[in-house]
Amino acid sequence: MISPRLSLDKCRAGDRVVVGSVEGAPGRIDRLAAVGILPGVELRVQQTRPVVVVESDETVLALEREIAAGVVVVPVSIDARKAAE
Repeated sequence: MISPRLSLDKCRAGDRVVVGSVEGAPGRIDRLAAVGILPGVELRVQQTRPVVVVESDETVLALEREIAAGVVVVPVSIDARKAAE
């Protein structure tokens, strides 16, 4: 079964997700990659308003909602590797 598309801006505080893909202009994708937002990376959503705050390992990042909308994620409970393919 294919899971519905879920973007990071639609997650709730406390959700654990794995990045499936990053969409947007090449410059934006490169900037997100530089701070560790890459396919396969697990994130924990700390807050969603007014910006999306996520934690990856010991790094905490605040993302504008528009940018978070371009990060496609998979809930940790789903086999993220299969969903990201």
